[in-house]
Amino acid sequence: MPDSSSSPRDQIARKIIGFWISQMIYVAARLGLADLLASGPRSAEDLAQATGTHAPSLYRLLRALASEGIFAETEGGRFEQTPLSECLRADVPGSRKAMALMMGEEHFRCWGELLECIRTGRTAFERLYGQPIFDYLAEHPEQARLFDAAMTSIHGPETAAMLDAYDFSGIRVLADVGGGNGSTLIEVLRRHPDLHGLLFDLPGVVERARPALEAAGVAAHRRVVRGRVVE
Repeated sequence: MPDSSSSPRDQIARKIIGFWISQMIYVAARLGLADLLASGPRSAEDLAQATGTHAPSLYRLLRALASEGIFAETEGGRFEQTPLSECLRADVPGSRKAMALMMGEEHFRCWGELLECIRTGRTAFERLYGQPIFDYLAEHPEQARLFDAAMTSIHGPETAAMLDAYDFSGIRVLADVGGGNGSTLIEVLRRHPDLHGLLFDLPGVVERARPALEAAGVAAHRRVVRGRVVE
């Protein structure tokens, strides 16, 4: 919703520079600042030493983030967590750290190609990286891990709400088409162990899902199928 307390000129200016904020969040996630502040407030100099960064520049970044409610500066010149920065910790339920990392690298560069995409209909990712995104992820395990973690963090609350609301009685086999790393199917099978789950996705994707299914203890109730949803 637009902020009615500011003028349209100010509102549009705020949106124009929105990528500044997203990139600041990305840098904070990449440096692990929220993880470093988990044990309590620390100075910019201390954080710079821990992250191998330039202290004055890091201080300016922290102050800019604090202006957005991400971290807070104390009277002693140290920085502490806020509810928003807590979401960037790697060890909290529903962490958004993986999402910040994913969106701040390859995906961020793709948005710079939006005009060309609209003109030609070509996808930005293939223009920049020479192959479809899921082929790229199959060759880049760390990016694939971030993608899976980001998707899990995005769908976590929605999955819980769906499971609370939906009546699965009478269903024997449940197929999750394009089910990614299996996180949604895992939660369904945990709540409904009598179901048999079928996970359908690209070969590289379902292979990444196997360890999670095994670790969740639902492997006996599932089958993975390789394929392309659009074919």
